[in-house]
Amino acid sequence: MKSTVKLLISTLAIFIILGVNAAFASREKPSIFINNEKMDIYASVTNSGTTLVPMRPIFEKFGMTVDWDNKTKSVTATKGGTSIKLINNSNEAYVNGKVQVLNQAPSFNPGNSTFYVNLRFIAETLKANVEWKKTANDASININFPQN
Repeated sequence: MKSTVKLLISTLAIFIILGVNAAFASREKPSIFINNEKMDIYASVTNSGTTLVPMRPIFEKFGMTVDWDNKTKSVTATKGGTSIKLINNSNEAYVNGKVQVLNQAPSFNPGNSTFYVNLRFIAETLKANVEWKKTANDASININFPQN
């Protein structure tokens, strides 16, 4: 009887620990929705709370033209009268030529040739509304552009 109780308590403890870790992990990798459409991209939340996403799919979803400069590891995205330039590991972004200070520098991952950018900065620069939604087991980021 004692061994059965110990086994039951041990099993419950493992499920509780794994459940907490699973919920925490899902909040570190939120789902991204743009105008209620789920994006099939990897998102990661840094220790400082910044959500980083691959630059090309997010800029293209926002209807921007993307120009990648492999030599300087920088990206320039344009749409209409808006231009955003981001440089690898630099906390300075250029929006229409004016310097904006970033709370998280974009970063290039040479292992998969992906340039990760700050999702909130990009969305808000393009006048979108950004909303985090957290539940006990999951997290999502909803980005909505105003209706024209």
